Amino acid sequence: MNKTIRLLLAAGTLISASVPVFAQQSGTIEYEVTAKTDPERMRGFQRGSDDNAPQIPDVITFNQTFTFSNNVGKLTTERPDFGGGRGRANGGNQQGDNRGGGRPGGGRFGGFGGRGNNAQYVDLANKKYEQVFTTFGDDKKTYYTEEDYIFTDNSKSADKTKKIAGYNCKKATIQLKDDTYTVWYTTELPFSFAPINGLLPENNAVVLSAEGSKRSFIAKSVNLKPITDTDLSLPAGAEKVSQEKMREIMREEMEKLRARQQ
Repeated sequence: MNKTIRLLLAAGTLISASVPVFAQQSGTIEYEVTAKTDPERMRGFQRGSDDNAPQIPDVITFNQTFTFSNNVGKLTTERPDFGGGRGRANGGNQQGDNRGGGRPGGGRFGGFGGRGNNAQYVDLANKKYEQVFTTFGDDKKTYYTEEDYIFTDNSKSADKTKKIAGYNCKKATIQLKDDTYTVWYTTELPFSFAPINGLLPENNAVVLSAEGSKRSFIAKSVNLKPITDTDLSLPAGAEKVSQEKMREIMREEMEKLRARQQ
């Protein structure tokens, strides 16, 4: 074999070996989430009479999956069983979907007991969380609102490092509203993301672990692989509304749901 050809083949092998690590921009992150509950609030979302409803635990554990591909992503949640039927991991097209928090990224919209057809999408290219909500009933309408990534200025970085799901992570302490989170994040992935907006200490960080007084997240696996799921972008026909308007829509829909259950 010609020496030049051998050199070209060797160079091609080195390049191809590096591509999955540095160029692969699709895959999944599997998070395990532990959260304290508000049993009194969540009991209102259970089916059946209060007398027959099973007791809600003080702490629940469930899984969240972040799927990313081509600069878009979607966070799906497997909602735990609160006595009204097992929740399902889905992308916002079935009842029982819940994004585990409130605001985009787990902050202002909803809560652990919500039953809206809502979904959490992420615009990785423009660094925005996109919250989707579909109303109940026969005349369904789909809305979405967006929020820019919040990079926390008051984070306190530390020199400590450790590996999570195979990635080198740095430690930071972040004050978010009335809670303090211990955050572990990596800069070895080609995008930025946190399960809760406001926990990003750097522009190119992916949070793989975050622990606060009320809830915690830990990445059990990070798999870089081709993604065939094309349902990672906003649903066609979704109407954009302000965050205030989205809260109003969701509040009205939940009131209708409670009235129907009663």
